Amino acid sequence: MQALASANEQTFRTIVKPTVGSRGTVRVHLSNVLGNAPITVGALHIGIVSTAPALVAGSDIALTFSGASTVTIPAGASLYSDPAKLAFGYGTLVAVTAYISGSTTSLPAHNTGGIVTDYQTAVGAGNQTGDGAGTSFSTTGNSMLVDRLDLFGDYTGTVAFAGSSTTVGYGATPNAYNDLVDDVATNLHAAGRDDLALANMAIVPDAFLKANDIAGIPSVMERLSTDFLSLPSLRTVVQNAADIDLKDGCDTATDIIAGEQSFIAQIHAVGARAVLAVIAPTTFCKGQNPSGFGSQFPAGSGEDAQRDLLNAWIVSPIPSTVSGVAEPVSAADGYVDISTPVTDPSNSAYLLPSYDIGDDSHVTAAGQAVQAAAIPT
Repeated sequence: MQALASANEQTFRTIVKPTVGSRGTVRVHLSNVLGNAPITVGALHIGIVSTAPALVAGSDIALTFSGASTVTIPAGASLYSDPAKLAFGYGTLVAVTAYISGSTTSLPAHNTGGIVTDYQTAVGAGNQTGDGAGTSFSTTGNSMLVDRLDLFGDYTGTVAFAGSSTTVGYGATPNAYNDLVDDVATNLHAAGRDDLALANMAIVPDAFLKANDIAGIPSVMERLSTDFLSLPSLRTVVQNAADIDLKDGCDTATDIIAGEQSFIAQIHAVGARAVLAVIAPTTFCKGQNPSGFGSQFPAGSGEDAQRDLLNAWIVSPIPSTVSGVAEPVSAADGYVDISTPVTDPSNSAYLLPSYDIGDDSHVTAAGQAVQAAAIPT
């Protein structure tokens, strides 16, 4: 979650594409961690999507909380629904429908605009969780309150991805689920790896080290323990958030490296693996290109020096010196090079034009596909 929204006797339908099929038992995790007031959930349902926001007839299930149909989530807290029986195959879209009882200005929201369409009823519509046809819903660019869907069964673990808009999937085709993380899930499924779930924990625009000064949302490091280390069966965290630090925070490679080592140590402390992503070309510190997007600094001009230094450290198998600071070798369990496949070899500070959506920062769906192909299955 990244912001707070208003609700007044409304129902919200969040569309989820799990990265693995269900073995038969599911539960929903609701988060009011960012909230500053209690939220009362008057009803919560889960069902299989036919054509959103409509559900497959007979698939809708009313969920409970310790046997009760309603629950109040205190500010700063999160909770699980009771497990429920719902089986579905890989690639199935699932809808989680929550009725928020009463009025609030403190409903946690996650921006999915331009990537996945979610749904809400009009103010005052009340409990519409049983509307399987979806006729009472209109579109919204936010998912509300729903943090994740947990599946029970013979899975081997969860891989979480940290990042910002480039990891969320900005630039992919809306509602096509052809973004970076979904592409990795597709590749895993093709390789027969239906035992490994993926969690896209990226937020737009999330920084790695400190709260983003545009949106004020918590950084990856600030939410590491609450959002990442608390994931059930956490196996690996892939870190791809430092692009925001480089271009918005103007942090140096040495600043980011110190954070990376702390990040790695905390993940290792819970028995999970830490993997660093090689940062792909992005825009430059507090600035754009010489004459706006579409123009370019000359190759080798040094405008991308801090990203180059950070990436060199990420891939180096030996200790190195970064801006005069002796840095020990990364303690990470490995790295994934999602930069090289989308980098223009004639000017490595920029994306290949064929993969650039036009802002020198985000890659197209095709670009995200080649990045996903660089991540081993």
